[in-house]
Amino acid sequence: MDYSSTARARTSISTQVYLIAGLMLLLGVGALWLFVTGITDALMHRAAGADFGAVLLRYLHVNGIILPLIELGLGLYLIRLAARFLRRDLRAAMWVRQLLLWGVVASTVFVVQALGSALATQMAATEAYMIPVIGVILALTLTYAYLWIGSNIEKFEGQETLAESSARFAWNLLVPTLLVLVFVALRPLEKTFIASLTDQRFAAGADAEVNFVGFDNYAKLLGVRWDLVQCTTDDTGACAVDESGATVFPRARDVLDETYRDLRYREISTWLTLGGTKLIFSARDTNFIGSIGNTLMFTVVSVTIELILGIFIAMVINSKFPGRGLMRAAMLVPWAIPTVVSAKLWTVILRDNSSGILNAGINLIQRTLGLPEESIAWLARPETQIIAMIAIDVWKTTPFMALILLAGLQTIPADIYEAADVDGANRITQFLRLTIPLLRPTIAVALVFRTLDAVRVFDVFQVVLAQKQYSMATYNYYTLTNSQQLGYASAVGVVIFVIILLFTVAYVRILGVSAE
Repeated sequence: MDYSSTARARTSISTQVYLIAGLMLLLGVGALWLFVTGITDALMHRAAGADFGAVLLRYLHVNGIILPLIELGLGLYLIRLAARFLRRDLRAAMWVRQLLLWGVVASTVFVVQALGSALATQMAATEAYMIPVIGVILALTLTYAYLWIGSNIEKFEGQETLAESSARFAWNLLVPTLLVLVFVALRPLEKTFIASLTDQRFAAGADAEVNFVGFDNYAKLLGVRWDLVQCTTDDTGACAVDESGATVFPRARDVLDETYRDLRYREISTWLTLGGTKLIFSARDTNFIGSIGNTLMFTVVSVTIELILGIFIAMVINSKFPGRGLMRAAMLVPWAIPTVVSAKLWTVILRDNSSGILNAGINLIQRTLGLPEESIAWLARPETQIIAMIAIDVWKTTPFMALILLAGLQTIPADIYEAADVDGANRITQFLRLTIPLLRPTIAVALVFRTLDAVRVFDVFQVVLAQKQYSMATYNYYTLTNSQQLGYASAVGVVIFVIILLFTVAYVRILGVSAE
């Protein structure tokens, strides 16, 4: 046996392992260096006397929030992976090989982009090809390391389970999706959150001054309080009453502490009146708090009604009867109509006088019963405006809910109902014990989709009510366009996102979708 050649082979393998581990270590240290550089730059500006808010705002504009977290996490992971690779751990080698493959793809894209940029700007020859050449060298180096690990994988120790192999394959499929999610969804959300921490004006120009205000926008948006207010007393010390016999109370701002006036709280409603004391609810931004109440009422009531009607319609359409195909097509007509068109149609139906179809029908019933005719101002009275919005939404989107639930019903095997009939279970028992449990994942999906739409509702409120009653989305729109408060409107957008997230998490947890 040629011991010298075997020793040289082992030395060569050890060298390659050290080089690849060093490459991983270098990449990890580079990621951490980028993270530390951003913080160091901010600290230098702070040491130079810059205001903390200005320094933080500059850091967020340059680095953001997501990118530093990725740099920190990736750096620590690569350093740990390099240490495991040095120990010739098989699982670490497979993950290093996976990362090298992604690096080859990324460097190839970088080279193509650099070449395109160089040709577009018509740079000098040396400057034009310097960066692409570096990218090509990096791509070739990563490719060589990738191929070497593949051809020497038996030199590593340990065993990879099927689950770990499947996880790597799953990450191959997820990485493009995650990149799209970061750049298309998370980055704009991050920009919105950063803007919400400022007093930035909309369309103010690039030279406009932007100040860091921290969470002041959120404090104003969500600033609420409950207070006890005592009645106004007369000369005898008893509570004064007005001509109608109601107890007289002073204005809250006249009797409460200075904070109430300084922060411009306004009374929204009275929650409880007991003798000479009443409990009032106040807010700094009454329009936004009112929009939250309108949106939540609209969402809860409309989605609940649509779910109940959707289940009923889906079960009817799922049964066999002549003309079932025509009925399925007809039920989709309201959903197929554009929302703006259906909203305008309903403004005609809900007109305040007898020219409105709904009031004309009510007047006909009143005449038939010998009652005095009286039209209802559906879109003018605050107590009926949200009811009208709910009716419009239920009419339009119940078919969508029924369509999703119908798809879920058709996946339930028919033989379980036949077995239930043999066991003597009636239709109600079958519905409660079989249909609803088996339909639960579909119900969860339908609720998530409809709740997302309902919480973000804009078009119906905008077309029918405009500024008479706000939804959160319409209030956001008018805050941005009329008041031109970009920072404040961004805070509204973030609050809407958080509310949507809470609804989604609640559905998943309550309906047990994760368990399915």
